[in-house]
Amino acid sequence: MHRPHRVVDDFEAVIRIHTQAEGGRRSPPLNGIRWDFAYADDPVPNRLYMIWPDFFDADGNSLPGDVPLPVDVELRARMTVVVDEMRSEVHQGRIRVGVKFYCQEGPKRVASGVVTRITHLHDERTPLG
Repeated sequence: MHRPHRVVDDFEAVIRIHTQAEGGRRSPPLNGIRWDFAYADDPVPNRLYMIWPDFFDADGNSLPGDVPLPVDVELRARMTVVVDEMRSEVHQGRIRVGVKFYCQEGPKRVASGVVTRITHLHDERTPLG
């Protein structure tokens, strides 16, 4: 199974990619996209974080990285906090089931999501085997 990130995920989420009419992208993204992450309860995102999705299917397999992702449907994703220090300094205290967030490309909100499950956020970081 190919996964776009080389470490275990920190949490899972459901993400809906916005349509172009909602201000989303002109073309759908591919799995492996490196969006910025913003907490929905923060005032107009004053801080963005590198937390990247790995979209997966009902069997837990990563979606292909060469097929456009569907827009305006809920997609399941494994989320990886890229900067290790931020895991303990920020995200371990903020990420909970039910937390809402946005995926950003610069100042543009291109997707929205909600945390559905905590996986390895509070564990020591380990590479994928």
